[in-house]
Amino acid sequence: MRGLFELVRARIIFARFEAKTIPQRNKRARALAGKSISIPEADLARIAYVIPRISDRLPWRSDCLIQSIAGQNWLCARGAYGEIQIGVENPQDGKFGAHAWLLHGDSVVTGGDIAQYDLILSDSQPKDRTETSSR
Repeated sequence: MRGLFELVRARIIFARFEAKTIPQRNKRARALAGKSISIPEADLARIAYVIPRISDRLPWRSDCLIQSIAGQNWLCARGAYGEIQIGVENPQDGKFGAHAWLLHGDSVVTGGDIAQYDLILSDSQPKDRTETSSR
């Protein structure tokens, strides 16, 4: 039920959302949640499992950004910080793609495999990624 609640809430937020507010949203989430609080891996796995599965069954579009907002809200309710990050991919076939994901520490909570995306919007830099890529 928590996942459904957070996805409905995220969809309402998204209706008035502007991408430029992501950094402010991350800062507000950091202030509301104790950044030092770590969520057990089993709980992160549950959030990562529940959100996309409920999203697939909703009558409205709930893609990566809505899922990231929902996950961030869920973590904040547990007293933990999750950061929404945005990346882009520019594969060889020329099709441009953008993607949002949610990080808690070094764990990707929503967004799946992010290896093919170059990070363009982040408050913190993950240890194993750089802002520029040799692609």
